[in-house]
Amino acid sequence: MKFYLSFPHADCFVAEQNPEIAGFIIAEAASGEGHIITLDVLPKFRRAGVGTGLLRKTEDALALRGIAAVWLETATTNEAAIAFWKEHGYRESGEILRGYYGRGGDAYQMLKQITTESVAE
Repeated sequence: MKFYLSFPHADCFVAEQNPEIAGFIIAEAASGEGHIITLDVLPKFRRAGVGTGLLRKTEDALALRGIAAVWLETATTNEAAIAFWKEHGYRESGEILRGYYGRGGDAYQMLKQITTESVAE
């Protein structure tokens, strides 16, 4: 994680549910595109809006930088994550990244178009 946070245009947002950290997201802006590196929410805080809040904050920050498209990778076997991303407007690009998560761990590349108009929503 430290490596990704060293990128010049990286952001990390942390969600807290006093007194605990509930989750975090790391994203970067590069070459006119946003890339969500990871979104992690502790199991006991899932389905409570934590991930959605972190994602919105990140998309807003990227849009304010003029980013129009955001992409990410998610495991082809993680049905809950795929459903989460689709619920938030991300779509599979059609590309499967073979071995992305090591031996047998393939990933979908997913993409969403964002605009500065969606920031205020």
